[in-house]
Amino acid sequence: MNPGTKVLVLLGIGAAAHFAVGAAQLRPTTNAAITPLTGIPASVMGFRQVGPDIPVDPHVFEMLDFPDILMRDYTSQNGIPVQLTVVRSGTTRRSLHFPEVCLTGQGWEVEKQYRAPVSGSFVANRLEIFKGESEQAVLYWFMTGVRPTESYAKNSLYWAKERLLFRSPRTMMVKLSTPVGSAGAESAFGYLEDFAQNLTPILQERFE
Repeated sequence: MNPGTKVLVLLGIGAAAHFAVGAAQLRPTTNAAITPLTGIPASVMGFRQVGPDIPVDPHVFEMLDFPDILMRDYTSQNGIPVQLTVVRSGTTRRSLHFPEVCLTGQGWEVEKQYRAPVSGSFVANRLEIFKGESEQAVLYWFMTGVRPTESYAKNSLYWAKERLLFRSPRTMMVKLSTPVGSAGAESAFGYLEDFAQNLTPILQERFE
């Protein structure tokens, strides 16, 4: 197993076992000026955090150039669960990866993959995945500063531009997922887009 796959599997194991483990052990940032990801609020427009933050295996931080990682469960007012994962890079972009690789490393199969606008605000990536009888909808995007984008290449250009301006940009990958119920994938993506539309301004304000 190569190091990248090992990291992704470890992330998956941590998410699956979080109810039995307790609070997350997130590596603190060494720069006091950088807001920790735990600053993301426990309530996001009708979605409330459920339980403690999901623990992340310490080896993941070492393999991914000591990024900040937040994994957290939310639920809507009518009981729809949404899992949030945010991976924020260190001083390089090596920390970021495509969730497709992570998910296949955890045994999921990608049935559909395409891009779609999030309420006209920005474009994100959609994945429809399954494992056995389980099916999930996944929505993810990248951000450098205040710019959300579905494209890793565009995000890399934003990061490079910031570096040329002698800044130390932090870039992140944001992923949302929820089970697909009897109402189908489109309904599931509707909940994820509602969450994304309300979460993105928070990320832009607090983590610019």
